[in-house]
Amino acid sequence: MNILRVCSVFTSKLSVLALLFLMFTSGTVLYFTFIWHTSPKPDLGIVYWYNKDDTLTITSELERIKADGFHIVSIPFVWSDNPKDPLRVKTDVLMEKCTQLGLKVYVREPWNFETLEKYLAAYASKISYFQTINEADAKFLKTWMIPGELASMSQKNAETIKKFNPNIKTVASFSTPLMPNLISPIAQHVDIIALDIYEQVQLDTFPIQTQTLLTLSGKQTIWIGEFGYASLNDQEQAEFIKKGLELFEKNGVNAVIIWCWKHAISLQIRNRQAEDIIKNWNP
Repeated sequence: MNILRVCSVFTSKLSVLALLFLMFTSGTVLYFTFIWHTSPKPDLGIVYWYNKDDTLTITSELERIKADGFHIVSIPFVWSDNPKDPLRVKTDVLMEKCTQLGLKVYVREPWNFETLEKYLAAYASKISYFQTINEADAKFLKTWMIPGELASMSQKNAETIKKFNPNIKTVASFSTPLMPNLISPIAQHVDIIALDIYEQVQLDTFPIQTQTLLTLSGKQTIWIGEFGYASLNDQEQAEFIKKGLELFEKNGVNAVIIWCWKHAISLQIRNRQAEDIIKNWNP
């Protein structure tokens, strides 16, 4: 989401043509390889910028997130070397409360390797999932790092995470499945690959995108690493979320991370119709 503007341009202006091209050029292969899944509902997660709340609010928000039916809390990577720093205190509170509630913690991409090691030394036992790289393809377009550099960065993050806790599942995300020279090498060194979705065209072409991503990565299933709809119209947002969840369930998606809980007026679901959709959608 930190590069949503880049991804949005890429998706709306390039991806429509690229995905249509993919449909026609890959149609024969996909006809023989695509399998329509019937599976349990995916685990639901929510992006929560807890660092913007005080500790009492963090506790109450996590209780509400749990009551809504979410299983995973996706949080930003924040760190201070000072254990008494307010950010560290907030992180301590969040980690303990998630453990108490049975919520799985999913930490987003770290700043750098040195800080990652410090973070893991403090919290590795509390974390279930850790992102090694966020939207690698959009990062390539934004920074022009070569694919090998991005794959190496993701691999080093994954190896560092596993060193501290081999039970943490590592996640790499992409905004489209259109860069095989990034997807294949990155996927080799992570447990989970994820696709981020914010646009209607991505839902319209989702089965093809999914099969392409699975084929390139060698994985059996995917996550939706970020899923949201930027609108001040509650009904439009709720309908988009509902349609997406139904589609993801049919296609065997393991988990869907909703962007986001609060602190983003057009995307947040708290106190909006989309929150009711989540409550009613969960078993």
